[in-house]
Amino acid sequence: MKGSSSKGSSSKGSSSRGRDRQSRGAALGLRLSLAALVGFGSVALPALVAPPVAQAYTSRVNLYVVREQGESFETLVLRSEIIARAAVQRSFDADVLMTDVIVTVIGDNQGISVPILTVPVSRSQWRLIPDVTQWAQYFEASRYLVMDDAPGAGDN
Repeated sequence: MKGSSSKGSSSKGSSSRGRDRQSRGAALGLRLSLAALVGFGSVALPALVAPPVAQAYTSRVNLYVVREQGESFETLVLRSEIIARAAVQRSFDADVLMTDVIVTVIGDNQGISVPILTVPVSRSQWRLIPDVTQWAQYFEASRYLVMDDAPGAGDN
């Protein structure tokens, strides 16, 4: 009996010790989890609470316009403005997050290409004044693109 009673008490002691180890392990795990949650929470909480940062997006569009036979420079510029206006509007319509658009219209005359105008404009500027001529930067040197039709140009 003595052997069986000591066995019984020893199995109670070892199971009690096992439970103590389990509860200590669980408590330690809980503490580590809590510490990690608090530690990482201080990093993650601002990201969860604060709204996402707004980012600016700029669309860059290059358009080529082929000069028609006998077309004057003024007509080419007018066509370039019409095309640029459509491109700016289309860029803003295509993406609501787009904040800025830069449209460059390049004129082509018999394989020679030069920029005619560029339109850098923000969405807020375009909402206020949707007029290409207000925002366009013109390249006067492009006037030489049409010089082959100028009087006396072919008289050499």
